[in-house]
Amino acid sequence: MKSLEERKEEIFRKFPKLAKIPPAEFPQHIFIIPDGNRRYAKKHGKSEVWGHRAGFKVAVKLLRYFRPLPIRAVTLWGFASDNWRREKREIDNLMRIFGFIIDNYLEELKENNSRFIHLGRRDRIPKKLLDKIEKAEEETKNNPGQIICLAVDFGGEDQNIRLLEKGRNLPKSEIINEETLWKLRDSQGLIRSADLLIRTSETRTSDVGWINGSHTVLYFLPNKLFPEISEKDFADAIHYYSQTKRNEGK
Repeated sequence: MKSLEERKEEIFRKFPKLAKIPPAEFPQHIFIIPDGNRRYAKKHGKSEVWGHRAGFKVAVKLLRYFRPLPIRAVTLWGFASDNWRREKREIDNLMRIFGFIIDNYLEELKENNSRFIHLGRRDRIPKKLLDKIEKAEEETKNNPGQIICLAVDFGGEDQNIRLLEKGRNLPKSEIINEETLWKLRDSQGLIRSADLLIRTSETRTSDVGWINGSHTVLYFLPNKLFPEISEKDFADAIHYYSQTKRNEGK
């Protein structure tokens, strides 16, 4: 089996422009909106669940391939808070897919010293899936490697409502500042706003909320459905980020 360093060198040979990026200039948190799975299924005359499975296969492939790069965290937005409006059959299939992903890749995450984190609400997630999420978080919580986040029942407006509810329970002596807000958000501040947000199929961020921070670089692939995204597309997005001037308030 090839080492991480050997695999990184392979990436750099295939995408030389990435080799020219200093490690500090890689995005530390990449947030992926995998849009277009259902349209991809319709395009190929298949069921919606077939399209979602195709999308998640591509996501796993990309995460594996680019893991050697100096990227601290990658989040995949699997299910938005407003996706509960979809048909029950599709929702149930998606929840089963999420469970399947955790079942099949948890050991791989542990072997790679990666950490798993869930972003979003937990009270509406089916208990069977929630148990798997909490098991994965517990068994990887001390791993120092790359953080893989799965956003399920996640939305910016919903997060704000939950933040206000948590804020009501703070002691009166609590100083309200930026760090306090981060501790109240999902992941208790471990995951901050994305440096690079990648979306296929459309040119909008949807209800990402706090993940789309003041310095987030947006990279859209409007002419590709998510299962059609390639390693080159991902490499192009990272390179685009490295070339984008970010004044960060200066």
